[in-house]
Amino acid sequence: MLEPHRMDRVLIVGTKDVMEPTINALHELNLLHVEDYVAEDEYFQIGKPLKSATPLSEKLLKLRSIKSYLGTKEGTPSKEKKARVQQELEANLGSLEETVTKKTSEKSALESELKDLEHKSEILTPYEALGLPLELLSGYETVTVFTGTADAGIESVVKGITTNYELFSAPYGKGTVIALIVPKDVAGKVSEALLKSNFVEIEQLKEHGEPAAIRKRIEDGKVQTASKLEKVTDELAELNKKYAQFIVSSEELLNIDTQKAEAPLRFATSENTFVVEGWVPTDEFAKLESTVEKAADGRVYVTKIEPKPGHYEKHAPGTAIDTHDDHHEIDAPVKYNNPKIMSPIQNVIDAYGRPKYNEIDPTMIFAIVFPLFYGFIVGDIGYGLLILALVLGLKTVLKSANMQILIKVMIVCAISSIFFGILFGEFLGFAIAEPIVDGEGGILGLVSLSGLYPHSINLGPVGPFSLPFERMQAGGPHDGVYVFGIKDLLVLTCIIGVAQIMLGYALGFWNELKQHGLKTAILHKVSWACVLMGGVAVVWYVFPLALTQALGTFTPFDPLFLVGAILFLLGIVMVLMGEGPMGLIEITSLLSNVLSYTRLLAVGLSSVGIAFAINTISMMLADAGGIGLIGAIIVFLVGHLVNLVLAMYAPFIQSLRLHFVEFFQKFYKSGGRIYNPFGYNRKYTED
Repeated sequence: MLEPHRMDRVLIVGTKDVMEPTINALHELNLLHVEDYVAEDEYFQIGKPLKSATPLSEKLLKLRSIKSYLGTKEGTPSKEKKARVQQELEANLGSLEETVTKKTSEKSALESELKDLEHKSEILTPYEALGLPLELLSGYETVTVFTGTADAGIESVVKGITTNYELFSAPYGKGTVIALIVPKDVAGKVSEALLKSNFVEIEQLKEHGEPAAIRKRIEDGKVQTASKLEKVTDELAELNKKYAQFIVSSEELLNIDTQKAEAPLRFATSENTFVVEGWVPTDEFAKLESTVEKAADGRVYVTKIEPKPGHYEKHAPGTAIDTHDDHHEIDAPVKYNNPKIMSPIQNVIDAYGRPKYNEIDPTMIFAIVFPLFYGFIVGDIGYGLLILALVLGLKTVLKSANMQILIKVMIVCAISSIFFGILFGEFLGFAIAEPIVDGEGGILGLVSLSGLYPHSINLGPVGPFSLPFERMQAGGPHDGVYVFGIKDLLVLTCIIGVAQIMLGYALGFWNELKQHGLKTAILHKVSWACVLMGGVAVVWYVFPLALTQALGTFTPFDPLFLVGAILFLLGIVMVLMGEGPMGLIEITSLLSNVLSYTRLLAVGLSSVGIAFAINTISMMLADAGGIGLIGAIIVFLVGHLVNLVLAMYAPFIQSLRLHFVEFFQKFYKSGGRIYNPFGYNRKYTED
């Protein structure tokens, strides 16, 4: 599970008369990742599609147009027999296309007509304010009519040019709408004057009659057109309802047949033969070989061929060693080798990049650790239950594949949040393990689970200690037992960081060993593991002395310090040998990587602090009487709703970041090719 499926490179050679049955067999198997033939030469050319390709493509194009016009969505898979779908396709496609084309054209015309009426309705508004018949405002030979909005003092401007005019005006919006009639010989001067007076011409409306009558005609037309449009829309909806299953089934069938017909475009062909190259999972080769040979009546040759390795990418310029030319990678497509339950996590890994063929697949590790990090950050029973209820509700509403993937991941994260909420003894910011004293403690001083939590636990050399872990307390010895608090959890997050980064170096060592050999693996991964563990040992010895102001007792011969210093210096030497002086710059990054894991506590504490503040303010308001109680309810609900949104988003991002930045970069290059076999996963048709 920590490596992708092993793949074999396959060569299939046969005569052209068995190419079509070979294609059918390969497609049905859905196993061979075909490598497209591109390097034409005098012997082999790229193949030509089968004769059926053109009519199939035309049918598929028609069907997709129908699907687009009707807005057909894929529904619950319900398989139909291939022969029946084929029969319906031949019988219905032409008439359905004609009907849909006619109805969609009618719909487009009605939508255009309705839009035109809406536009006329908008233009008519200023004419209604004037109240003049529209035929009076156009069609003259000796006079010019200016219709538009202008400043209130426009008449004085016109008088300065001519006294021979007619002016009609009315209030309109925040200004005035006017209809000004002047002789054509002064129209130019009047136009210039109007522009200086903020005149804005309104669009001419090519209608006749009183504005009120025109308004009625427009509104009646809108009602009639909208009614016709609704009728056509309903008819299209009925067509979609009636033919939805036919459309998706036929599209699947045509997709399959088109893939088969166009398959030779990916083959190498000569006058009499065809050649196919590709990849198949190693444990499926025998099945592929027997099925294809049987389909072609033994007239094909199926064999494994040695893949041609390519060079790995070299390290950055300036590195001290470069042994990569002696080691190669196989550019095989990558098929995950994980249980089906891991498929949502595989999609998350693909967002970062699919693993290369010869490197560790981090899916399983990510699937285990990511929800634990998420739950550690949230760490609240109440928020965990709310997140779980929310995502379960969304599961039935949001049907898209991407949302379903996210929902499945969030369900596991919510369960993890509840688990850590029990360990931390928190419910919506209340300390549920706190005993109730004088009406205070627990949840609102009413519910406490203090009696359910053990207060003296011994685990081998560790103990006695009590549960829960206190995220809001300093911790320390209390009544003869140890209470784990903030400082202990802070140290724990750093230990988690060191452990995961060390795991990253171990996985990186394995990758480098396979890809580049033992020397490179040691100098590029063991070196940094020594730097990390040596640094941790030195800090583990020195830091407590600094805290207790006992640095005077420091001795360089203490076994912990001595081993740590030797490991650290040994790691530095190997880093210099493997990556050169520039590699030492990464030491500060390594420190920041470890400290970055403290966000597991810090982000969680911010959420706890907000929840605690919300609860405190709510209880203070509740003590203020009836109005205060209403305010308390509002603050409690709104405050926890906002905090819930933060509790869903922030832990997801932070946990993702710790994996993608701090962890993956220690071993994971990604960039693998996705395994995409020649075939089709049928949902709506069957033989």
